Amino acid sequence: ALLAVAAAALAVGACGGSSTPQGTGSAPSGGQVANGPPGGRTSSRSRSPSPAVRRPTPAPPSHAAVPVLMYHVIAPAPAGAKYAGLWVAPGALRAHVAALAAAGYTGVTLDRVLDAWAGRDALPAHPIVMSFDDGYLSQGIAAGAVLRAAGWPGVLNLAWHNLGTPGGLTRSRVRTMIRDGWEIDAHSLTHPDLTTLDPVALRREIAGSRTAIRKAFGVPADAFCYPAGRFDPAVEAAVRAAGYRAATTERAGAARPRDDRYALPRIRVNAGEGAASVVSSVRAAVGSGA
Repeated sequence: ALLAVAAAALAVGACGGSSTPQGTGSAPSGGQVANGPPGGRTSSRSRSPSPAVRRPTPAPPSHAAVPVLMYHVIAPAPAGAKYAGLWVAPGALRAHVAALAAAGYTGVTLDRVLDAWAGRDALPAHPIVMSFDDGYLSQGIAAGAVLRAAGWPGVLNLAWHNLGTPGGLTRSRVRTMIRDGWEIDAHSLTHPDLTTLDPVALRREIAGSRTAIRKAFGVPADAFCYPAGRFDPAVEAAVRAAGYRAATTERAGAARPRDDRYALPRIRVNAGEGAASVVSSVRAAVGSGA
């Protein structure tokens, strides 16, 4: 039965494609409450002095390089799977998380990374982002259980058309993931090659997917993930115009605060990759001392 569900996941619409992405890159609101004396003016003699406003000291912006891992289906690949490299067994994911935790890494969301880079939050000594593309049911069930046991959040890059399809996530499962601390980001409406679309269709895929997620789940959906890693200057401009804070690619490497926020790299994790290999890839991407 598990293999039947897993096999159905390929029909959901995988990123697939080449492991070498194509594309180019380039780089709080709040209401003001007016406080005043009742009844209008008071004389300067009768007016009480206003208490000094204590503002929190902003944290210095973090300069940490953060590895963002990229996963897809969390299940053993069935025989003849079209994109067998995208299938990572639950036991393998569990081993990856255990090895990363033993190496000192702590899972965080991408939003937290962006806030830390802006000086609005702090990061653990060795942060790592666990991202999962497309919206497979196995991500909510298998990956959800692994990350929940570790006390880590995940980042779901949801291709909207996968929601509620055979092998895809259900709305109730996404809500469970949100309660568990997952960040839900956009991965387009229908997972097309965005570089081939006209401006109207491009805007619909990029802005429309964010609107759909925000309306359905009440979350910000502040980041965008390019389907199959395909983007160009026009696509990146459309992501900026839609109000996203950042976008992730399939380019290899760790994300750094000096990077173009709309072309952040990630580290692909493939089927059969052992825990030691994952830790080694992360350390190499971040650099010495990681």
